[in-house]
Amino acid sequence: MADISVRRPHGMSQDEAKQKVEQVVSDVQEEFSSLVDDVKWNGDKTEAKVKGKGFKGQFQVTESDVAIDIDLKFFARPFKGKVESKITSRMDEYFG
Repeated sequence: MADISVRRPHGMSQDEAKQKVEQVVSDVQEEFSSLVDDVKWNGDKTEAKVKGKGFKGQFQVTESDVAIDIDLKFFARPFKGKVESKITSRMDEYFG
């Protein structure tokens, strides 16, 4: 089970939702550039795997939902509240 798990229905086409998730991932890369080491998208851009210092995460888009699951390494767990708050804020901004 992920340390942080955030899901939202998107209420839009899957293509629109994929574009918004791409923006969320881009925002994460930009805001936490010193922490994000690698982002890999699958072929149809419905899933991104993100790895970095102290965490690994997965962003997924289905026809109805958007999900983010993040596993934190032991030393990063004290920052769980701050990370979860940032992610929830981003998801609310894009998928209200």
